Amino acid sequence: MKYVHFFLITVLGAIMLLSACGGDEGILSKGLYSAGVFVVNEGNYGESDGSLSFIDKQGTVNNDIYSLNNEGVPLGDVVQSMFVHESLAFLVVNNSNKVAVVQAEDMQLLYTISELSLPRYIIIDGGYGYISEWVSFGEPGRVSVVDLLSHEIVATIPVGYGAESLAIRDNHLYVSNSFEASISVIDLSTHLVINNLTVGEGPSSMLLDDSGTLWVLCSGGYDEDWSPSNNGQLVALNKLDEPLFTVDLGMNVSGKIAIDLALEVLYFINGTTAYRYDISTTRIDKFIENEQAVAFYGIGVAKDGRIYISDSKGFLSAGEVAIYDSDAMLIETVQVGRGPNSFVFHN
Repeated sequence: MKYVHFFLITVLGAIMLLSACGGDEGILSKGLYSAGVFVVNEGNYGESDGSLSFIDKQGTVNNDIYSLNNEGVPLGDVVQSMFVHESLAFLVVNNSNKVAVVQAEDMQLLYTISELSLPRYIIIDGGYGYISEWVSFGEPGRVSVVDLLSHEIVATIPVGYGAESLAIRDNHLYVSNSFEASISVIDLSTHLVINNLTVGEGPSSMLLDDSGTLWVLCSGGYDEDWSPSNNGQLVALNKLDEPLFTVDLGMNVSGKIAIDLALEVLYFINGTTAYRYDISTTRIDKFIENEQAVAFYGIGVAKDGRIYISDSKGFLSAGEVAIYDSDAMLIETVQVGRGPNSFVFHN
């Protein structure tokens, strides 16, 4: 009997080892959210109903995944953005004045960065997290520098009003100041502002193309009656921080921008229309129109070329995400949380 017992233990051990190491997807070694699309849902201002949704590779939608994995605790009031760095996800919650740091694959809360004032975005470089903050509507913004080992804020850097999106190029941190027409440039070696660049009104999202050119999407301004000035722009800055050229869009646009996998085509949105700008031909086309939507609110392009566009539904109900192929054909529409504003494509 002892030989049979030994044999069974050996066989069971081998099966367990193969189960842990084998399989097409290595399911047992990965978390629930190891591969798919995170959807950042702002929630309604003041109601603390901001959340995260996750669309897995099979197209299944999981809503409110932070609360589900943290004993029902709500994520907070106005979930502004999400940044994934290695195994961690940094969740910036604007009106709750915090950044929740979780394991990206299972959403388990690890720690919280507080002592912030209306944070907007975070970016990681060299062991530090850089968090843009509005501070208030009447004061200049700032960037808080977080030591990712100690989780403490070790410096604050004053910038312009409405500190918004962040980008890094050649050891420089770029901060779009959305309440004014400027970009602050910070030397990451000294944490000092070394330049202020003038751009169009309402600078918001920024990204780099294949040549290293920094593109700034400027939403446009408003007149004294708060009517749109229809002066949105795309501004291209070369590696010397000089303007290569400016593309006048002839309308105000959302502050969200996306780029294709080849880093050659930019996408932006206005109302219920998505536009694309071909960098090589400098041509702007209407790409997707959906008159059934209430208002496009976020846009992203996945590695497989699929285009994700969110509809805020006026923040009156759960939002929707429409998924299109690269030829603008609708694949499917899924329901997510309230006020979906952006996407993070994980692994």
